[in-house]
Amino acid sequence: MLDIVTARRRSLLTQTFVFALFLAALALVQTESARAKTVPEGDIPTYYVYLAGPEVFLPDPIAAGVHKKQAIQMLNQQHKWPFKLVGLYPMDNEIEDFAPDFKTGIAIYQANVNLMDKAHFVTANMVRFRGPSMDVGTAFEMGYMRGLNKPVFAYYDAKPFYGAVEKPGVYAERVAKHYPTDPDNPEKDAHGQSIENFAMADNLMMIGALQSGHGEIADSFEQVILQIAEHIMATAKIESLH
Repeated sequence: MLDIVTARRRSLLTQTFVFALFLAALALVQTESARAKTVPEGDIPTYYVYLAGPEVFLPDPIAAGVHKKQAIQMLNQQHKWPFKLVGLYPMDNEIEDFAPDFKTGIAIYQANVNLMDKAHFVTANMVRFRGPSMDVGTAFEMGYMRGLNKPVFAYYDAKPFYGAVEKPGVYAERVAKHYPTDPDNPEKDAHGQSIENFAMADNLMMIGALQSGHGEIADSFEQVILQIAEHIMATAKIESLH
């Protein structure tokens, strides 16, 4: 009887050991697969940055995207990082049978989601848009990337929209400037609803998402790309080639 129990224990231990080896091998395969997506064979690592922002509504949205991609290429060349940054712009997508209808809208949504799934980072222009707060589509994209546990970065560039440089400032102050408020109570709007004020540039959920990246809103697109590069070098422990 003792021999049978011992044999069963040995069999169970063997099965457990084999299963552990299987899990370890599976984890290794998944790690190598993820690495292969980031590091093309025979090339330096490539990191994709999703370029979010209301620039897609500008009179020439294509030119806005080209400008951002060229800026990234220039920074790659200037700094000679041991990796390459590549921008992914929503209008990179080719939408078949484009029309101003519901079907096209959903196709654009899915195409943008696919780009975000591919990206390693998102950088969002949190400029005020059609009101005191940021563009709602850009806010969703920041939240989507944060939900994927990908670092979220942001900058504030008002000049393409309003012709002048602006600072993000404090959200409550922007509400008071660009939205009707209660003249007797500056903490409420004209409808009696409270105005969020945590000394942040926008809704606390959006600023909170930035804590996964640099933590603050950059002053320019170029600055936020440099922040992403610094983040990569710090987290991946890659030293600059300088």
